Amino acid sequence: MSDPPRPTFDRNWPTAVAFLAPNFIGFLCFTLFPVILSLVMAFHHWTLRPREAVRFVGLRNFVDLVGVRAIDEGAPGILTLYLLCVLGLIVSLVGLLLTNVHSWRGTRVGGVFVGLMGLVVVVASLGAGGQTSFWYVEAAQGSLLAGLLAVIVGGLVASRDSMEWELGPGVVPGVLLALCAFGLAGLDASMWVAYEPRDGRFWYYLYNTLYLMIGLPVAIVGALSLAMLLNEELPFGAWRSRAIGAGACGGLALLCVILGFGLGWSNVGVLAGIVWLFASLGFLFNIVTFRTIFYLPQFTSGVAVYVLWKSLYRPETGPINQGLDSLFTTMGLALVPPSWLAEIAWAKPAIVAMGVWIFVGGQNMLLYLAALSNVPAELIDAANVDGAGRWQRFRHVTWPQLAPTTFFISIVSVIGGLQGGFEQARVMTEGGPAGSTTSLSYYIYNKMFGDLDMGYAAAISWVLFAVIFAATALNWRFGRSQEVDY
Repeated sequence: MSDPPRPTFDRNWPTAVAFLAPNFIGFLCFTLFPVILSLVMAFHHWTLRPREAVRFVGLRNFVDLVGVRAIDEGAPGILTLYLLCVLGLIVSLVGLLLTNVHSWRGTRVGGVFVGLMGLVVVVASLGAGGQTSFWYVEAAQGSLLAGLLAVIVGGLVASRDSMEWELGPGVVPGVLLALCAFGLAGLDASMWVAYEPRDGRFWYYLYNTLYLMIGLPVAIVGALSLAMLLNEELPFGAWRSRAIGAGACGGLALLCVILGFGLGWSNVGVLAGIVWLFASLGFLFNIVTFRTIFYLPQFTSGVAVYVLWKSLYRPETGPINQGLDSLFTTMGLALVPPSWLAEIAWAKPAIVAMGVWIFVGGQNMLLYLAALSNVPAELIDAANVDGAGRWQRFRHVTWPQLAPTTFFISIVSVIGGLQGGFEQARVMTEGGPAGSTTSLSYYIYNKMFGDLDMGYAAAISWVLFAVIFAATALNWRFGRSQEVDY
């Protein structure tokens, strides 16, 4: 007996379409259509200014964005050498990733070259404006940080004990990086005498964006450190002893507040009282208290946090400068606290410090806590039996198990860093002083809603997308290879 024929028409498809349609229509209207429109706008002179028609300009927006123009007759030879050094710098950075991932022979020697190059850059940066005033030369400040990064990376590569000290293809990227970096430094003056960038602000704001990302490694390391500290319950004993400790800390909190107001140090008294209050809650609820405290910045609106930090950074009335002024007076130092957001030299470091505070105890800490809870206990026990110390257990057991989480956090942090900077600039500094805190995202906003140059803003957006895509692709290509599976 043959089976009855199956109906070719599914009567449930209208219901399925009804459920999917809102999401699909929203995707078309608010994601796909704006993306396609922005791509079209990038190739047009598209403005909202009156009496200016939309017209096709091809690649002109992109050329004006990343290109250079000759001063007088220019210097084609210098330009060619400069571009070759830039290309070599990019190739050497990718090569360094390859050598470390695949452990080529000579990788440790290449790390030495990178570290020495960074050391030379640091010394040159310190000599740019003297030992104390170099920080106020913005180019010297940026090169100093780049040199320190090269020293740290080179030192980490050279200290890899799993590889031998030998020459090989792994040396080439380090040598090429040093040659290209010194080549760019040598050609810099001649290049910018003969040429000028068509849009110098774009390159400056790209530098600002990358500068504001230097806090990401610190935030990731801080999040991992906090997660390891808060991974296990604190040994406070039974409930009776914990209640006694909580009561004692609560009494100390009240005493600090009373003494603070009585001695005229109300701010110090309240601050000390809050610290002891947190300690009291810690006795009662153990690590749940401290996890909640460190996660608090994520509960707060970003704008509220930025307004708070703007108040902290106020030169005359901010608590940070008041504390520094009291410290300098006590130590007998004739120093004046910086104006932070009002000074070009200190505005970006101030925002970086705020970003580290926000992201150390946020989502990254929770992700690492979840990852630490999944580290197999038998691996830790086996390492203990083998006589491994605390650092060896972390280096060879815990850290490899955290590689997938670190990979995810790195990708998300890099994408967020390249896209970020808008809220801080908008709320705290309006991009100043002198554009020193303007990121690419804030530049896009100003071009579109300030200058009404929507075509040029769309071109900046697509260049930023290309940078994010390249960074994510490299991270995805080389980051996943560090994952292990025992």
